[in-house]
Amino acid sequence: MILSSALRRGIRSTISSSRSTSLLAARNAFTAATSSKGPGVPPNVLRSWYNIFGKSTAGYITWIVAGVLATEFVTGFGIDSLWASVNSGRTYDSVDWTKFKVEDDDDDEDDEEDEEEEGEGEGEGDDEDEDDEDDE
Repeated sequence: MILSSALRRGIRSTISSSRSTSLLAARNAFTAATSSKGPGVPPNVLRSWYNIFGKSTAGYITWIVAGVLATEFVTGFGIDSLWASVNSGRTYDSVDWTKFKVEDDDDDEDDEEDEEEEGEGEGEGDDEDEDDEDDE
């Protein structure tokens, strides 16, 4: 019995000492993970941001909306640029249309000019007939 109670006390002391060292190690690890060792954001910048955007709800919402719009613009521009580079020469904007130019366009323009001249000639003859009716 004396041996078992001595054994229990030894085990309990070992367990409690290992618990305290593991709790201390966990506490130190948490503190090290949450504390910043690098340069981080300077306090003056944080203070300025808070004075401009953080003090009021309207300012904070303005910050969020502006951030969303800026992020949307940057990602939209990036994705559009990526799409254009991957599909170069396959979209309407990137095709060289000078390769498909037809030289027969001059005949169509001449036909339209002839039709316009014929239409003007007919209008002048009608005006002369009206003048003759007024004289009588």
